[in-house]
Amino acid sequence: MKFLTLLITGLIGFSACKNQQKPATDAAIVPEQTLQSTAGLPQDFVDFYDKFHQDSLFQLEHIVWPLQGDKSVQVDSFRYEKQNIQWQQADWRIQRIDYNPNDYNRELQTLGDMVIIERIMTKSANYGVERRFAKQPDGNWALIFYSDMQERGN
Repeated sequence: MKFLTLLITGLIGFSACKNQQKPATDAAIVPEQTLQSTAGLPQDFVDFYDKFHQDSLFQLEHIVWPLQGDKSVQVDSFRYEKQNIQWQQADWRIQRIDYNPNDYNRELQTLGDMVIIERIMTKSANYGVERRFAKQPDGNWALIFYSDMQERGN
């Protein structure tokens, strides 16, 4: 089970470049197919989302620390359990989204004009990640919740 989780995590393409900025030539992080699914989203969120995945310093500055969320923790050799966590900036692994839409479903849910929930789920299994973004009082968007790769309920 742990191997499956690690494999799926690797497949989704959340690469870690801890506090390192990618060169500009590697900036096409979000595939064109993904960008097309942003219809109906506020343009300032789309611009934020693109920059969030291209610029590691921007990403770190646009996360509310400590970041609320949960992660999958191995309880025994067969079982994993969801555990609440506060992700810390010192331990954060920069997220760069690059996945094949043939293998993953991406769902964006808007709650008014202030909160956007993103879920990326594998098509072949009931595993995925969830991120929540919110518009801050200063008008900037920020990541406010992160749930790592784990089995999702229906």
